[in-house]
Amino acid sequence: MHGQVLNQRLIAYSGIWGALAVSLILGSMVALLYLNELKRAASVASAGIEGYRRRQAERKARREARKAEAERAKAIEMERLAQERAEKERIEQERIAQERAEKERFAQERLEKLKAENEKADKVPVAAVASAKPAMTAGNEQVASDENTVDKNVSDIIVGSAVQEPAAKPAAVSADINEMPPLFSTPAVAVVDKKEEIVPEADYDSDDEICESSEEEEVSEPLAPLFHDSPAVAVVADRDPAAIDPRDRPLYDPRADLSRFEFPTLDLLNNVESRQSVDAEEMEENNARITKTLSDYGIAISNIKATVGPTVTLYEIIPAEGVRIAKIKNLEDDIALSLAALGIRIIAPIPGKGTIGIEVPNKDPQTVSMRSVFESDKFRNSTMELPMAIGRTVSNDVYMADLTKMPHLLVAGATGMGKSVGLNAIITSLLYKKHPSELKFVMVDPKKVEFSLYAKLERHYLAKLPDEEDAIITDPQKVVATLNSLCIEMENRYALLKDAQMRNVKEYNDRFVHHALNPERGHRYLPYIVVIVDEFADLIITAGKEVETPIARIAQMARAVGIHMILATQRPSTNVITGVIKANFPGRIAFRVFQMVDSRTIIDRPGANQLIGRGDLLFSNNGKIDRVQCAFIDTPEVTAVCDFIDRQVGYASAYELPEYTPESSDSGSVASLGDRDPLFDECARLVVSTDTASTSSLQRRYSIGYNRAGKIMDQMEAAGIVGPSQGGKPRQVLVDPMTLERILENKAS
Repeated sequence: MHGQVLNQRLIAYSGIWGALAVSLILGSMVALLYLNELKRAASVASAGIEGYRRRQAERKARREARKAEAERAKAIEMERLAQERAEKERIEQERIAQERAEKERFAQERLEKLKAENEKADKVPVAAVASAKPAMTAGNEQVASDENTVDKNVSDIIVGSAVQEPAAKPAAVSADINEMPPLFSTPAVAVVDKKEEIVPEADYDSDDEICESSEEEEVSEPLAPLFHDSPAVAVVADRDPAAIDPRDRPLYDPRADLSRFEFPTLDLLNNVESRQSVDAEEMEENNARITKTLSDYGIAISNIKATVGPTVTLYEIIPAEGVRIAKIKNLEDDIALSLAALGIRIIAPIPGKGTIGIEVPNKDPQTVSMRSVFESDKFRNSTMELPMAIGRTVSNDVYMADLTKMPHLLVAGATGMGKSVGLNAIITSLLYKKHPSELKFVMVDPKKVEFSLYAKLERHYLAKLPDEEDAIITDPQKVVATLNSLCIEMENRYALLKDAQMRNVKEYNDRFVHHALNPERGHRYLPYIVVIVDEFADLIITAGKEVETPIARIAQMARAVGIHMILATQRPSTNVITGVIKANFPGRIAFRVFQMVDSRTIIDRPGANQLIGRGDLLFSNNGKIDRVQCAFIDTPEVTAVCDFIDRQVGYASAYELPEYTPESSDSGSVASLGDRDPLFDECARLVVSTDTASTSSLQRRYSIGYNRAGKIMDQMEAAGIVGPSQGGKPRQVLVDPMTLERILENKAS
């Protein structure tokens, strides 16, 4: 009330602006009185906010430290696991080598034992022969012998008019015996009641007349030898092979049929001189550029190391404490820009090392020759069952893989990126290590030109169906028959393994080599069979399920019986490489592709789209990825290797696969061809025009029952108009309108 009155008086004396000024002055004075309290309140609020921010920063730092520690522990654990795996592999290799050495030693001891027994049988000491105590009759005189010596005081044996003196010198007599014709050969041995007795051959006099002997002499009493002073020799009679212990027999040699086969020599391959593709100055520049690019984005590194490969150089960096790996992976394009490189690939982290890898393409890539790979100690001393020499890694080490451990391989990549050269490298490495009796190839070549060079190997390494002219399969229908024949071969081999109670073909062959399996019961030596299918996508288009089904069976079951498969395709789409195929092909080779989705289809991760081509590949085996530069082998080199093998003696024919008889269609379908439904022509034209083949659509359109509509659909399938049933999906229409009219005209005629 007083303030209102005061304001009215101020407005009356000084106006409204004067009253406002007085109010401002009074408010300022009040603020000055409470200024310290306001400052104190503001400082308290500021301190609280600053403390909150500091605590948040400390918690964040602790979280980052714990995360970095967890990542370091994870890297250390991965390195430890890798070392344990390497140690286990080394121990396993040593065990395998020790077992192999033990088997070889055991076989050598058996051979030496047999050799010693044969030598002992060929020449028995005199004491052993004297123990038989043969009764000799010459001029009605008995010759006695004790267990240690042979009595030399025997009566003279008169042959014609010649009298042999028993006092002749043994050396001279031995010399005379050696010079004698076969007429005076060593007495044979007669086995009577399982005892060896000496039975001399008939003696002839100097006039070639048979000496007279008493007819009353018993057959079991042998005649005295012509020369008494010559050492008696006992010849062991041949033993019954069935009575010989299998452990004493020599090992079965599967290479015996082609014992003179010679493996191809390295002179058939071109010798390419290796050179350094990256010099020290270029490496230092790249090191500085990578370090500067990372530092520009606030990423500090503690160490960087370069490893030069034939195609790319691997820069291994160790980031500083607290640096997140994701930040480095996001700078892939920026690092490529700073290095002016075609494209880089970041491996974060490198498994088993605890470092981050940056792969930078070399400005002058180096060609890896096939000869340099074959000359390496790793290939020469390889003990793998089916060794595949792929090429060289980023660290310039020879990269090899065992096909039996995979057990199947998928090769994919864009056109012209080295897929055919990679297949030739795999085939050639197998030819250099495996004998024709140990390995057979089944080659499928829809393009008709990729595998034509290997047709010369038909009598050595190839397998085919009986009565087939060409061992290289190019016809899709013959491909179906061959794959089904391989399924029959797989089942036959499983039957043999079941009878032998073995789990895989390696153990089975080992038992067969040691004569533990009877060939009369159908057992035989089983060579490895490698099925190589090129242009798999084209086969899927032309044959579809007829090809995919046997391939899936072989991929799922054929590992244990020594049948392995290599599929190659240019289009790695999901309708070609299905889930069943991917699940049974853990070994995969990805050449360069142009889309990340194709890389994920092949190796389940990106990376193949970042390759540089010309044989640059990613090899995935059981989840582990390795970057390899494929070895280069030219067409003249492959031709030279095939000609070298073709000039040698081979088998009479190719390895024959079991004969396959396709299942014939049922009688109902055959009968329907001659007795078609009256609506057949109209339904066929409807299906082809609408490109939809379903039984329900025929029911709705023509108001017919399900049985009649299904019968018409089966008749169209038998006529080749639609494909087989696909469950709930519509059938595939196989012909166009013009082809349909020709089919209907043939039916009418």
